[in-house]
Amino acid sequence: MYAELPELLWYKRLALEYKLVHEHEPLFDIVDGDLTHYRGIIIGEGLYEGGYFKVEILVPRTFPYTPPDVVWWTRIWHPNFTDEVPARVCESVLKEDWSPSLHIITLIETLRNLLNNPNPDDPLNTIAAMEMKFRPDIFQARVRQYIELYARPEQALK
Repeated sequence: MYAELPELLWYKRLALEYKLVHEHEPLFDIVDGDLTHYRGIIIGEGLYEGGYFKVEILVPRTFPYTPPDVVWWTRIWHPNFTDEVPARVCESVLKEDWSPSLHIITLIETLRNLLNNPNPDDPLNTIAAMEMKFRPDIFQARVRQYIELYARPEQALK
């Protein structure tokens, strides 16, 4: 069982998180006025240039002692994401490296960094990892194909 902040501190923390996201992440906002539910877009760079990836972040009552839940809605070919919708994300900040001092904007930046800097040595998608390491031409072609099929701006903004 995880600790919870007292209610007043919980609401203050949620207000701080909203302020930080509002100031630093213009492509993310709360859903229906709910400070525990964010939706937004992460725009790819590098191999994922031109990709628009739809993400939801759900803040549990045990936040900040436990990390938010991430729902990655855009299908992606990447060693650190599963090839399903929604995708699971392989990121230690979502698990053992989470700290109460971290913020939602930290999580968004971590997801952006993971997207743009795949790590084939810690894969959830072993086929993508093997392609990236041993057949980068095939890997890059499949990344481009997935962006064309699933990560167009009009799809992410639905």
